[in-house]
Amino acid sequence: MNTLVLALKLANQPCLVVGGGEVARRKIDALLGTEARITVVAKSVSGEVRDRCLSVGIPTHEREFRNDDVSGQLLVVAATGDSAVNRAVQRACEEHRVLVNCVDDAEHSTAQFPAIVNRGPVTVGISTQGTSPTLARRLREQIEALLPDSVGPLASYLGSRRGRVKEALPEPRARQKFWDDALDSVLVDLIAEGHLDRADEHLSRRLTKPAKSGIVSLVGAGPGDPDLMTLKALHRLQRADVVYHDKLVGAGVLDRCRRDSRRVDVGRRSGDPGNAAARQASINERLAADAGQGLRVVRLKGGDPLVFGRGGEEIESLVERGVPFEIVPGVTAGLGCAAIAGIPLTHREWAQSVRFVTAQVHRGTAPDWPELAKPDQTLVVYMGLNGLEKLCYRLVQVGADPTTPAVVISRATLPGERIVPGTIENLGDRVRAAALDGPVTTIIGRVASFARTDS
Repeated sequence: MNTLVLALKLANQPCLVVGGGEVARRKIDALLGTEARITVVAKSVSGEVRDRCLSVGIPTHEREFRNDDVSGQLLVVAATGDSAVNRAVQRACEEHRVLVNCVDDAEHSTAQFPAIVNRGPVTVGISTQGTSPTLARRLREQIEALLPDSVGPLASYLGSRRGRVKEALPEPRARQKFWDDALDSVLVDLIAEGHLDRADEHLSRRLTKPAKSGIVSLVGAGPGDPDLMTLKALHRLQRADVVYHDKLVGAGVLDRCRRDSRRVDVGRRSGDPGNAAARQASINERLAADAGQGLRVVRLKGGDPLVFGRGGEEIESLVERGVPFEIVPGVTAGLGCAAIAGIPLTHREWAQSVRFVTAQVHRGTAPDWPELAKPDQTLVVYMGLNGLEKLCYRLVQVGADPTTPAVVISRATLPGERIVPGTIENLGDRVRAAALDGPVTTIIGRVASFARTDS
């Protein structure tokens, strides 16, 4: 990134537009919306530009550009369509230390006009650092479709009540939590419908009501690609005060967290000698303690929080302590890996059921191997890299066909993704030869024959 997107307050500030054609007219109109004091200099001014300037009182000088024209300006726009003149404007601005926008010439611009979504006081600017105005326009269209018209009045209302809330809640974090809670309430609907008196009543009640306790959100991060998170998961990450995450949660997902949130890695590492039960008990205590302080806590897990992620133990602990919680599901690794590999987990003729199992068996329990070896089903095995050969051997031992298709998917949806197909008879050898590292998911059954291969 070599640009910083800033919002310049141009009201009553001197700005110069060099050029008198259609491009210059568009820039003049953009600047007029900011109430800037505009001056136009151009060797030739079109009738449309002349009429526009006369109608709003913009001084227009029909002559050659001079270097001292940029003196005292806050922003200069070079929109002549003549690269030599635009470069002369750029050099003059550089000499006088003035911001300059050379239209369609990002390399020689120190300021760029972003694609703008305008909703009253809410302004969203999209910049591609001058690389693709068309892409910026497309992104603007998408954002415009997402932002309701009511967001402008909402921003105006919140701005007009900031002082009142600041007086009642002088501590910044308490104010942030108050506004987060308010924006999740009926307040937004009241403002959108124009019921400002009722909105004020609602705001007053929330200010006098004791602060609510915090909440723990058990959030599924999906199989790895941050774009596969749900919108609700993203919303929770953006609001979280603290995020406890596993090692399977990648940097791309963590980058979506609120910038000032506290992030705590509680994932178990390979070879970690620590006691798993004690470690989980510690996590449970920390979740409850933070929520008890009124914080918004996210327990972020790879895949889905309730599929082989100890989510049940954490729910049990939160219920015992009376801590409010919610569950935000995610795309579990089994589904994500199957989709990436092109495997249908069910098939009308080949697989009428799916079993999700983990290779990490709890002490004192054992898999029902004959059940796992039955045909006409799909077996999805989590965390099975180290025990893969033993798994395949036991399945064959209890009657599974050695030629049953099987596939191992490593780092699904992430850079370095690998897909290794085979059969339960040779899969161990193939995975060893491929030197895969975790995390991996194994899919066994006739549907595994659909798997695409690494190219």
